[in-house]
Amino acid sequence: MLLLKGAAQVVTPPASDSPLTGDMMGRVELHTRSDVAIRNGRIVEVGRKLDYPDAEVIDARGKVVVPGFVDPHTHLVWAGSREHELEWKLQGRSYQDILADGGGILRTVKETRAASEEELREESLHRLRNATRYGTTTIEIKSGYGLQREDELKQLRVARWLGEQGLAEVVSTFMGAHAFPPDSSRSEYIEQIEEMLPEVAELAEYCDVFCEEGAFTTNESRRLLEAAREAGMGLRIHADEFGDTGGGTLGAELKVASADHLSGSSMATIEALRDAGVTGILLPGTPLALLESKFASARKMVAAELPLALATDCNPNCYTESMQLVMQLAVFRMKLTPGEALTAATLNGALALGRSNRGAIASGWRADLLVCNVPDYRHLTYHFGINHVETVIIGGRIANA
Repeated sequence: MLLLKGAAQVVTPPASDSPLTGDMMGRVELHTRSDVAIRNGRIVEVGRKLDYPDAEVIDARGKVVVPGFVDPHTHLVWAGSREHELEWKLQGRSYQDILADGGGILRTVKETRAASEEELREESLHRLRNATRYGTTTIEIKSGYGLQREDELKQLRVARWLGEQGLAEVVSTFMGAHAFPPDSSRSEYIEQIEEMLPEVAELAEYCDVFCEEGAFTTNESRRLLEAAREAGMGLRIHADEFGDTGGGTLGAELKVASADHLSGSSMATIEALRDAGVTGILLPGTPLALLESKFASARKMVAAELPLALATDCNPNCYTESMQLVMQLAVFRMKLTPGEALTAATLNGALALGRSNRGAIASGWRADLLVCNVPDYRHLTYHFGINHVETVIIGGRIANA
């Protein structure tokens, strides 16, 4: 048993089995000078001067307790590095230009294919430790840097292994439809993905497709996502990153669990996603890494009552494991309030991954909690550039990252 004693603030979204939208996204519950009792991995109660003589006590005086962060969109398992591409972007080369020349995703595919499974484990575990230290307690991890059966399975096996290490809980997603490999024709590769689905469904809970100009068309994406659904997988979609090119509309049609990016989505697409019950996952680190000034229209989305979550998009092009940085970007560049950013980084992200027992601090909920060395929860976004997390608790246990 754990007892967090004397927190200056215990701050949480209201416990809910459905994502919070509109004004409710920013209406966090705030308990001052409070304790949190945890037993058998669950929150027992929140209150003042709680007394549990058998509990291990964590001194939270002057600090803030929030739910653990949920990162619902990452590409955490890869080999190699692409720091040189930052210089290319500074010279004016676009994401699509770099990809067309064999860089970008295809560069990482080459390096990931060449890496052994043990090497992938070592590199990816380092990133997972970073993510956990910065407060991530549940994380989604996609494949998509193999683009052939054996290497897609290799990535998914590494993701499963990461989930066994006592750090952030891992939710796996198959994303063979990340790009087209240079050693296969377009039609041949789509058939290969379909053939992979029964096997990858044993290792991955979701299937994702990069539906974008220069990647997979809406018709190709529909075909693959429908096949994945028939294989028993949940659906996600990379949509409208560079413009309203049909990915968001397709996501609404298929009622996917989440449509991610949405930087170019029109209001009609936003409303269609809302009406379909889809969560929009915003990735503010991505336009930052691409040296772009256009970020997703989060304020319009909140006003339209589209449920929003935040994610790092951790990958070689957008290399950050920090959900704190993502929350800060969401506030400074997307104009979410600190309360909205907290909800988007916790409860709404959990629900977007189909996890309805975490992301809030309430009796009976899974005890994924952070003790943050700040005097007020708004400092998580106000004071940027450092790690505010002091103690990470996952499933009622102190995580050692």
